[in-house]
Amino acid sequence: MTKAISLSLIRHDPDLQMREAGVDPAVVADYAEAMDAGTELPPVILFFDGEGYWPGDGFHRIEASRKLGRETIKADVREGAKREAMLLAVGANASHGLRRTSADKRRSVLALLRDPEWSKWSDREIGKRCAVDHKTVAKVRSELTGEIPTERTYTTKHGSVAKMKVRQAEPAATGGSMVERMLSTATTEALIAECRRRGLEVSGHED
Repeated sequence: MTKAISLSLIRHDPDLQMREAGVDPAVVADYAEAMDAGTELPPVILFFDGEGYWPGDGFHRIEASRKLGRETIKADVREGAKREAMLLAVGANASHGLRRTSADKRRSVLALLRDPEWSKWSDREIGKRCAVDHKTVAKVRSELTGEIPTERTYTTKHGSVAKMKVRQAEPAATGGSMVERMLSTATTEALIAECRRRGLEVSGHED
């Protein structure tokens, strides 16, 4: 539902801002100038929790409206709270608005990986939500967990060669990690089954 929302009711939460550098004053000024000249910008997206509104997209437009001294802003209002706004914010601006930097994309990925629930999602799901490649998610995840992506080549039951990707933990100071020992001793079938049981990413393609 699109309607005019009081700017005073829009919550300010830095966690929802996926720009690494925050709101860009130059962009705010440009938007304010365009709005003052009569340009109709797309409505911002807000989530209403029954008391206030959580912004999911449109931070620069909100600030531009405040800069102009306006009391309301046109918004696409949806049901939800901070978490719903966050899931939208991590992928916002992927196809519109100020172009995202690599740091912006990383910040979005980190927002999900640092959450107890969302961090359990696969790299592909997080990549889809953040509008980034799943390999980017895997790289950031490895930096957080100290895991090293690794790849194993094996022969399928059809006789063709395939590659399986798993994430291997950093070896301990002595003796190596459990995953490292498992990789060196387990059969291909046992390794695939164990990786799936533990929820590790297993992907393969036949050459």
